[in-house]
Parts: sequence; structure tokens; C-alpha cells
Amino acid sequence: MYRIFLTLAVTDVSLLLASFVLGFGASAEPRGPGAVWHGTHVLIGILTTMVTLLVHSIVYTYFLGTHKWVKEVARVYQLPDWVVGQSKKNKSKAFRFEFWGMSLIGITAWLGAGADVQGMNPLWHLGVVTLTFAFHLGAFTVEYMTIVAQSRLLLEVKARADTLREERYGPEASKEELEERSAV
Repeated sequence: MYRIFLTLAVTDVSLLLASFVLGFGASAEPRGPGAVWHGTHVLIGILTTMVTLLVHSIVYTYFLGTHKWVKEVARVYQLPDWVVGQSKKNKSKAFRFEFWGMSLIGITAWLGAGADVQGMNPLWHLGVVTLTFAFHLGAFTVEYMTIVAQSRLLLEVKARADTLREERYGPEASKEELEERSAV
């Protein structure tokens, strides 16, 4: 997951930066039917908003699913409580950044639309854009580190479960299970 996340995060940061830079070109251009910079900024801004929401949604879904898996494996194999606690801690840590990342990009888009259509002061949009960009640089860093921690935890849980399964059912049970899975 962390490799996929890195690709998505770099793509999103690039789009955030492109939208930010295009905004300066759009603000210097007079409004009208030939406002190419403005139209490009709006389209890239909408794409950036959707990609940002997608990235945070994928991270949220990842932690939701892996936490449930850890809880179930810990219950079945009677693993120590710290395993589920660590998974929950990772999920909670990432959630704050997912939530605020989604909220900030929504506020940014709303202020951009307000500045464009309703004549709101565009400096509000610029200020929140700057905050959103800076926040996402930090948020993606924290989310990446949390995804790596969760991945390590998942490997630990899997190794413990495999060991316990072998102890309970013997080494042949694990081999048969692997063969059944590969046949499907």
C-alpha cells in the first residue's frame, strides 16, 4: 500500500502545486470568454479536489479494512491486546489528517467558487490555498509513516498467526491451505 500511496501523494501534491501556480495566472487575466488561464485553473482545481478526496478516501478505507482484519485475527488466535491497540492507534492517527485534508480541500474549492461567482475577496481563497498546500505536505508525510507502521504490524500479525496455526494444526495444515489458495 505504501508504494501506491506514494504515487498518489506525489500526483496530488503536483496537482495542488499546479493549481496554485495557475491561480496566479488566472488572477492576472481579465475575465471574459477568452480567459484561458482562468478556465484552466478551474478545471485543474476541480481535478485536484477530486484527486485529493480520492487519496484520503483510499487511506481511510485501508485503515478501516486492516484494523478490522487485525481485530479478527487477534480474536481468533488470541493475540495480545497491544496488537489491536496499535492498529487502532495507527487508524486514529491517520484519521485526523484524512478528515482535515478533506475538509480543507472542500473549503478551498468553496472559497474559490465564491471568489469566482459571488465576488468574494479572492485573498481568502489564496490564504486557504496556502494553508491547504502546506497542510497536505505534512499530512501526506504522517499518513505515509502511519501506513508503513500499519504494514509492519500486519506482517507481525500474519507471522504470529502462521506460527500459532502451525503449532495448533501442524506444518502440513499451512501447506495445504497455501495449496488450496493457489489453486483458486
